[in-house]
Amino acid sequence: MQATGPSIGAVVNRARQHRGKIERKSAMASGNLSLFAVGDLQLMTREPPADLFTAVAPVLSRADVTFGNCEWPYAEEAGDTHPVEAHINDDFDLGDLFAPGAPESIAMMGAAGFDVMSVANNHTMHGGYRAFLRTIALLEESGIAHVGGGDTIASARQPAIIERNGHKIGFLACTAGFLPGAHAGRRTPGIVPLRRHTYAENNSWQDWGVEPDTRTLVNRDDLAALVESITALKAQADIIVLSCHWGILEHESAIADYQREAARAFIDAGVDLIVSQGPLPIKGFEVYRGKAILYSMGKFAMISPWSRDETPSGISAPLLDETSRGLGASVTIADGAITGVQIVPVYLGSSGRPQILNPGEPHYDAILGVVAERTSAAKLNGMMDETGRIVLG
Repeated sequence: MQATGPSIGAVVNRARQHRGKIERKSAMASGNLSLFAVGDLQLMTREPPADLFTAVAPVLSRADVTFGNCEWPYAEEAGDTHPVEAHINDDFDLGDLFAPGAPESIAMMGAAGFDVMSVANNHTMHGGYRAFLRTIALLEESGIAHVGGGDTIASARQPAIIERNGHKIGFLACTAGFLPGAHAGRRTPGIVPLRRHTYAENNSWQDWGVEPDTRTLVNRDDLAALVESITALKAQADIIVLSCHWGILEHESAIADYQREAARAFIDAGVDLIVSQGPLPIKGFEVYRGKAILYSMGKFAMISPWSRDETPSGISAPLLDETSRGLGASVTIADGAITGVQIVPVYLGSSGRPQILNPGEPHYDAILGVVAERTSAAKLNGMMDETGRIVLG
């Protein structure tokens, strides 16, 4: 894939100049704080389009704090891949499917306006320890705080705290989706895990031929560790935002039992907002104790070296249409509390390039309609108005 438009260096420099103006404007303000959160950024190519974030950089930079999920490793060269991924690479004729993206992609994210990113997901360990740690270093070099991963489990569980306009906003992250061995340990790098247990349940005991339901329970040790992190962060931050990479891929509206259980436990412990990604479909939302839980915001940017026709069907091709849309969350904070959360439609189309939509633009109403339909289908209590503003109380 050949880069088009202006050079990456020119785009980075121009975006930094624009962002500097916005930051000076924000520094003069006081009182309210604006947060803009998006879903997964997955730039798998070694030649990222230089103009990838041109259309969205003004919105990302205008927010006092901007958050996203860094869903790919980035490094000059790959490290060791997981054995499962190595076999998939061998079976893919067009090159290594699981290989780090270009380091320049991280610089582009920083220049576009991202302040904090999670590395807790099922993809950042594709390049092994070396590429994972290089990804974290690149985020730091680009001025982006990171959460959800580190060189040990102790460092992976550390929060990011951003102070703006007299408010301290703390971030934590975890993932329920990852290959065995990708979670951090006492001496090994990796992500913050939120494992779950799966079991079969058949309530129709007299009908032995009925197919049982699939149920899940959250791992108690992982849940307790995250609650401990949340409790500690409460003493340091006014607002806590938790990113969870989780969910059911195959069913567009379904929310797993462990997700509902964990989300409530997190809010009970002190989380003020849960933003989630993981499954390709965007999903519904709910409000618990006045706090919004966004169960899947989908993709924000997705650039692949291969066409959709070339993507192995066993990987994601059956659901690739779901990657054409995503969600943002525009959040207002005042007097130490979240006072507003608005769902903002994002359209990627087949190009994978994000457009943050405004009312009246194509796809705006359709995407909000999908959110409403899937919220209802999952029997979630979330309500919003025609502009995506969530009813918090």
